[in-house]
Amino acid sequence: MDESHHALHDRLDQLSSVSDAEFVAAFETLLKEVRNHFKDEEQAMADIGFPGVLCHRGQHAQALNALQQACLRVREGAIAEGQEIAGLFSQWLHFHITTMDRMLASFLQHAEALKADCAAT
Repeated sequence: MDESHHALHDRLDQLSSVSDAEFVAAFETLLKEVRNHFKDEEQAMADIGFPGVLCHRGQHAQALNALQQACLRVREGAIAEGQEIAGLFSQWLHFHITTMDRMLASFLQHAEALKADCAAT
């Protein structure tokens, strides 16, 4: 999960340095990567029976919806708006990782420890 988070932050950093001509494609790539990351994370939550899955999934849905709407605007030429949304998403992602994903990571570690204990006995 940490590697995926680093990849998203790298993509956001790259987005801030691309030209206006490259921005649409870069934003679309970000949207695709975010969608895939959320899908993988939600599958992991389902696999372990994470109790906070509904709240966590709801946050993903809201963020993804905002990015999808922004992508539509970016495709229409609203590059500055897309850059602003990317910056806001970067802040949201940092907060989400330090709160919701930290809780999920702790639960995953606990689930793995239980699995290891059961396998050892």
